[in-house]
Amino acid sequence: MLVPHYLQGIYALANRSKNALPKKEGYRVGIVAALMTVAFWLAAVRYHQITSSNNSVPQRQLSPIATFSVATEYRKNSDVIFENYLDSVLAKLKMEYVSSYDPEVWPTKIFQTARTVNDKYKDAVASWSAYNPQYEHMLLGDKAATEFVERAFAASPEIVEVYKSFPNAALKADLLRYLLLYLYGGVYADVDLYCRKPISEWIPHDLAKSDADVIIGIELDEPYVTLETQRQWHWHRPYSFAQFTIVAKPFAKPIRTAIVRVVAHAHHLARLKNKSSPSKISKYTPEEVFEVSGPGMWTDVLIDSMNYRRKDVSWAQMNNLKKPIRVPTENGAIIVLPVQYFGNGQRHSNAGDYNQPEACVSHLFTKSWQRFSWF
Repeated sequence: MLVPHYLQGIYALANRSKNALPKKEGYRVGIVAALMTVAFWLAAVRYHQITSSNNSVPQRQLSPIATFSVATEYRKNSDVIFENYLDSVLAKLKMEYVSSYDPEVWPTKIFQTARTVNDKYKDAVASWSAYNPQYEHMLLGDKAATEFVERAFAASPEIVEVYKSFPNAALKADLLRYLLLYLYGGVYADVDLYCRKPISEWIPHDLAKSDADVIIGIELDEPYVTLETQRQWHWHRPYSFAQFTIVAKPFAKPIRTAIVRVVAHAHHLARLKNKSSPSKISKYTPEEVFEVSGPGMWTDVLIDSMNYRRKDVSWAQMNNLKKPIRVPTENGAIIVLPVQYFGNGQRHSNAGDYNQPEACVSHLFTKSWQRFSWF
């Protein structure tokens, strides 16, 4: 095996030491030299891996024409009657609990879901209680999550059926976060997220005291990239709101719409696949997860919620956002945070590294559609 030039000196020193020192001491020096050689060799290999990884990040090719809106298959020929029915069931549920919460207060609850918490995520999970000791922090496993859905949403068997039929853990987690936030409000966070500052410091005080009922952050903001770049970066769209962290008050209308659309989109996909119901779908592709329950669906819900009156809101108003903004909705408002707040650590969207002063959370980006973070 060829020896790098910076290791040749170690070998030379070891050989001279073995000849000059007593036999026992010479062996000791030889062992130390061998260990130093291995250490230097591993460092060189790791350096090569890091530089190769940096070079493998594809360059973003830009188009002169921006994409500020996306027409998804799931909103074409949507079953309006079915969606209105689901919405009415959820609205009735709100009326049953409307007297039990204060619409001006952000609930002090943190929800996370996982079958098990991997060792590499334990510090991330612990960070939420560390920064927010006054919050009730709940980590739900599969059994507790299923029991919650069956009990709390028994009035809508369609929701329960779709939740239990999902073969993908990501699909279940997506729907579960909307259900938890709709009934209780609070903060939902994926387990691979570090909390970087107290939740009370995430937004300006005047916005927190406004009529807002949902707080979201931008994750992907590349409306000018080409389709080829989207394929290279494994993006299903050139823009999206973060779905891995959501803050909401109980019974917020955008959250209700998200629940309706997850169920409706699952039924729509079943029809596309010539299946009698979502329970017959045994596998979802990453793109199907993205559009049925994930950031694609969530982004559409938020844009549509902002368009309840003006009908002229698109991603153009979100592109290159510099400070938090409040956008009115039908029964409240949505606070939109720039990409640095939730999406820091990504090598795109002008997100910057993890050390942004605005960083509220830092994401490990373990999902298949979230690529090339700085972590």
